[in-house]
Amino acid sequence: MTGQIRKEFRIEVERLRPGVFIRVEGVPWYRHPFLTSSFRIKNQEQIETIKALGVKKVVCIPDKSLTPPLKESKKKEVKASHVLPGENPVPDELYEEKKKRIEILKAKKESVARAEQQYSISAEQIENLMLSINRGNAQFLDEAVQLSNELSGYFLKDREAIMHVLNLQGNKKDTLYYHSLNVTVLALILGRSVGLEEEEMSKLALGAIFHDIGKSKIAKKVLYKQGKLTKPELLLIRRHPFFGVELLSKSENFPAEAMNTVYQHHERVDGKGFPRGLREGDICRSAKILAVANFYDNLINKRDLTKSLTPYQALSYMFSKCGHMFDKECLSIFIRCMGIYPPGTVVLINNEIVGMVVSVNLAKPLQPSIVLYDPQVPQNEALIIDLEQEPDLCITDSVNPSKLEPEIYEYLSPRTRITYFVDPTMAAGDRSSH
Repeated sequence: MTGQIRKEFRIEVERLRPGVFIRVEGVPWYRHPFLTSSFRIKNQEQIETIKALGVKKVVCIPDKSLTPPLKESKKKEVKASHVLPGENPVPDELYEEKKKRIEILKAKKESVARAEQQYSISAEQIENLMLSINRGNAQFLDEAVQLSNELSGYFLKDREAIMHVLNLQGNKKDTLYYHSLNVTVLALILGRSVGLEEEEMSKLALGAIFHDIGKSKIAKKVLYKQGKLTKPELLLIRRHPFFGVELLSKSENFPAEAMNTVYQHHERVDGKGFPRGLREGDICRSAKILAVANFYDNLINKRDLTKSLTPYQALSYMFSKCGHMFDKECLSIFIRCMGIYPPGTVVLINNEIVGMVVSVNLAKPLQPSIVLYDPQVPQNEALIIDLEQEPDLCITDSVNPSKLEPEIYEYLSPRTRITYFVDPTMAAGDRSSH
């Protein structure tokens, strides 16, 4: 999309007809009834609404139009206005619809804010737990179990859970804690989708939280080495599941199932994983779930962020190239519940507007919520649409962020590091209005 030169020119409203793609300027987005300031004219009613707003000219974008505007010689005769002073020229129901959209936007932003707050709290809890373990404190288990119960509880309710992609300022360092929390959330999404019971979900969360605790026993100069690892260094890193079990064993009450999950999370069903090269029948179910979540997060959040895949690319890669590595059911369900366009994916809408998927209703993953690029709307007020509520709109394609024009990239701010979480309030069933 970058580098393209789009010819735009201003035309009189009287030259409009259905099929012409326009941008309305001079009217704040919240004062007109249209979803966005840029759109393709669908019918004559929209043209009449533009006229009623007092707009004389609009910007025509030919590249996005299905038909050219009327020639100047064929301009329609302008009818005298019969609008009385103080009278609203646009039907009230259109503004009511816009008001509802603004309320939805406000609710979604509040939902993201709740998720960001809870994510930061949970990440800090995980950091404290891991530090406690490394200091030899065997009393960490009670707090760990409580956290795992809280996290798994977000996904066990019978209501819809909303998963957001977050933009946390504190999530810029490559830390064990953010990765562990991200993988825990992804594993619980998959665990719920494959039908794990409450106790199984809690133990899955416990194993996921500590799946990489063994890496804390590896020297950082090896763990964070730039460039290719030597064979001894690679063998050392591949021992982190063993180191993890060694650390967790300091608590004699740490559940065996969760311990097994930590030990086996790098095993592969084809027998080519580590540390023991187990095959499908010998790998526990939770480890199979965790393996998918961990691999996905490592693809979208590589140490060298410039080499990270987009969420869409990561799922496509896992489906097409890695089917032999993972449990088939776990992989297929994970792809389905994340949606074809998971949070963080930049997409093109059928009205030719670019946006980014910011959240997914886990019960309806094919109808995500998208923040739209609209230069007429301030970035901090960017419009979020819910495709479930917009039957006329759909995603037509995904877009690599590197292909975006600079102003669109800056506006949407595609995440260099993808962080997922759910809104605890929504997941807990506080959706009485839905």
